[in-house]
Amino acid sequence: MIGMSNMDSILYVYDTTSLSNLRNKLNDYKFYSIAYFFNIGDTLDNLYEIGFERFEKSVVDLTNLVKDNNFYKIFSERYILTLCSSIEEIHFCINYDWLEKLTEQFPYLFDNENINYEFQKNFEKEILKPESLSANIANTLILNTYTNTEKIKEHYKSGEIISLSNLIDECEGISFRYNIDNIRKTLESQNIKYVDISSVIRMFRLRQDLIFPFEILIQRILLNGNIQYCIEQSLVADATALFPFWIIEKEPINEEKDENDFIKEPPQIDVGEVSLLSQKICEKLRGHDEFKKDFHKNLLKFFFLNRMGEQKILSIMLCGNSGIGKTQFAKFMSETMFPREPLIKINFGNYSTEGVLNSLIGSPLGYVGSEEGGELINKITTSKTKIILIDEFEKATPSVYNFFYELLEDGIFTDRHGVEHNLNGYIMVFTSNMTQSEYSKKIPDSLKSRFDMVYYFVDLPIEEKQQYIQVTALRLIEKLEKNFGKKVNIQDISLELSELSQYNNLRNIKKAVEDRVFNAFLDIYVDGTSE
Repeated sequence: MIGMSNMDSILYVYDTTSLSNLRNKLNDYKFYSIAYFFNIGDTLDNLYEIGFERFEKSVVDLTNLVKDNNFYKIFSERYILTLCSSIEEIHFCINYDWLEKLTEQFPYLFDNENINYEFQKNFEKEILKPESLSANIANTLILNTYTNTEKIKEHYKSGEIISLSNLIDECEGISFRYNIDNIRKTLESQNIKYVDISSVIRMFRLRQDLIFPFEILIQRILLNGNIQYCIEQSLVADATALFPFWIIEKEPINEEKDENDFIKEPPQIDVGEVSLLSQKICEKLRGHDEFKKDFHKNLLKFFFLNRMGEQKILSIMLCGNSGIGKTQFAKFMSETMFPREPLIKINFGNYSTEGVLNSLIGSPLGYVGSEEGGELINKITTSKTKIILIDEFEKATPSVYNFFYELLEDGIFTDRHGVEHNLNGYIMVFTSNMTQSEYSKKIPDSLKSRFDMVYYFVDLPIEEKQQYIQVTALRLIEKLEKNFGKKVNIQDISLELSELSQYNNLRNIKKAVEDRVFNAFLDIYVDGTSE
């Protein structure tokens, strides 16, 4: 075989019973998995920027890379050669069971004389103690363990634990896909504390070719400093065998939901802050005083029940004619509670009668467009707001009604790819032009029982409309003066404005106010510039 450019590099062959001897012999070296380097330098250009001097005297394990079935072969060979030519005193190691595959994939990397078989066998079958090996291991993976899978489901339901398999976009065939930015947004926005790797550890028994890319993903998630990993106790030995050059420390999770493992101190709700949010939202909404009072009470109740895990989603159903504040209410909530984040809006008026649920949460795998995902999924991953507006709900189909029936109960839904999405803590506003009788007939009783608030918005009284017209006109007049230096005298158009109170649709009233104000502004602006 043709050797490496760095002829001093040795390939150490080990088996699982002789790791401590290898580490003891090279106790002044640091051990890394090759996935660690792929994480911090995922291209050759990025690799040159990592600062090679800090990796002098390193041993890099290639085992999981070889399991990857050649998918990275050409790139990986150049990558390893770059490490050899750039780092002083770098060596490599591999599990004996995968040595033959390494020589098949990379036949010219190592000369026979540079392969060390000293640690291939150790018949003493020693048991490794992680604390005795930690000095020369570069990576630490803390696994919080649990034994009772039924009790741990409560932590899943509360949104404190998510499975690693639910963070990826797709895992089928020969590969899997993920978007690390979307994963980080999910972890940050949903207050997740633990990522459970149990399901992927089981999968590795059948799909060893996926170990290497998943190892890179696990390390990338670790950069999200507040996230910890957890695993079923019975799988710890498997994880240790799969990642032998990680220090795997085990800390038991207290599986009783009411103990202090997850919540270190009694949760505090700032009633004053929640009340202020409610006040700011309601001040923007014209009229509907009874609804506002009820909303304030329900918002406070939701904050407490949600914190206890008793209520996942606050759902509000608003019916009534167009242009009287239903949609605006959802916008006001999002603007107040999540400023600078786009409102998540789903309009069933834009959907055809067929395949509505597919448009919402994606098509099953194998169908046209399945890779694009659904509108709801795409929007909750791109916006950090927790306000969702469901517009023109009367145009939804029975399958959609069933979907929301389950979502409003559990706070969780599973998309067509089998990925679970947690909407714990969200507020959903459903709007419709249905009359009260149409609502009673069309919406299934089971779904009606899931709505926390159901209100029928009526037209504003004339006094409210007059006040709305006045405020809208004055606000526009001030903006025009600030930007263009010309001020409209509202008294000059007061008669025209007063006539607008005969209309009921606030959107139409707003446009009409803008027309009156702008016509008056244009007259004085043109006169002023022509002088």
